[in-house]
Amino acid sequence: MKIEVFNGNHFQIGVEQGRLYKKKGLNIGKIKVNRELLTGQLKIYKKHYPELLEQIRGTCLGGGYDNEAFLSILLSGKVKYYIRKMKLRGACTIFGMKNSNGVFVGRNLDWTPDSENAFEVYKNINSKCHSFIGVSDMMIGSKNDVKNRFLFYDTTDLINEKGLFVGITFGYYNYWRFGLTPQHMSQIIAERCSTVREALELIKKIPVATPKNFFIADKSGNMAVVEHVSKKYKVIYPKKEVLIQTNHYVDPDLAKEDKVLKIEPKSSTFARYNEVTAKLQAKKSSFKFKDIFGILGDTNSCVCQNKREIKTIWSLALDMKKSKFSLYTNLFGKRKEQLLKI
Repeated sequence: MKIEVFNGNHFQIGVEQGRLYKKKGLNIGKIKVNRELLTGQLKIYKKHYPELLEQIRGTCLGGGYDNEAFLSILLSGKVKYYIRKMKLRGACTIFGMKNSNGVFVGRNLDWTPDSENAFEVYKNINSKCHSFIGVSDMMIGSKNDVKNRFLFYDTTDLINEKGLFVGITFGYYNYWRFGLTPQHMSQIIAERCSTVREALELIKKIPVATPKNFFIADKSGNMAVVEHVSKKYKVIYPKKEVLIQTNHYVDPDLAKEDKVLKIEPKSSTFARYNEVTAKLQAKKSSFKFKDIFGILGDTNSCVCQNKREIKTIWSLALDMKKSKFSLYTNLFGKRKEQLLKI
């Protein structure tokens, strides 16, 4: 898979992305701007993430797009999507394991099958902050998005030059507020932080607009999950060197308010969590890098999904200490492995 590389500061990276969007035929069409929502979002971004606004300004200049419309798509679009009680719901799995063999992280991205042939890997080589490599679902929510090339480099999973990983899973809750989108929260963590501790300090300061869970790991072996429900969050740490996050809340207080079974009664979140737990416990001290995909890529398990609405689009296997990062695709056909390097 070709990896797009963007270079420069935020504005310059934006210009490069805008030119590429134009080349690929991105047409944002007639976007209805909810100015009340956008105004509230802009206040947050101006205070906490003005660099992203500069990147978007560059994108609009590079591609010849309307700045207000582009801001509405990237700052407000996911909030509007959430308010409409989205029809598509995520079902992802991330886990971490630390033993004498290393620090290992595994991740399955489960999303609409329409995204399988359209997601991309890209690098931001930023002269003003940490550079990163990202795997993006390109903001795909339907076949029409793919057909109309309505695709954007929106961060889903990130690994930065300091060896910090950030991945997100879907959270079921009924509250939103003005704040960074979860994807932009992941990006700002990757750009500004080198360790899990630094990431947790940053999360304290910045509001997140919609519910998501953040799995964060660094090359020193530190791991944490931030279960974020927008108005509050809880931090989950490893138990006996194991940390797992699917789509239900593990924290006891948040678990009482969890809406997963109400919104999605057939959710596999608990089955996936329990299966990964059992397989990790069975390996314990013998667990190695190759065992990551052994869990993630088992098509006979509920962890690797192939349903009409939800499919495992890609898997990540990460050896944090050795900085070995593998991306697996086409999991139900002729599987491909690609090494990711910053």
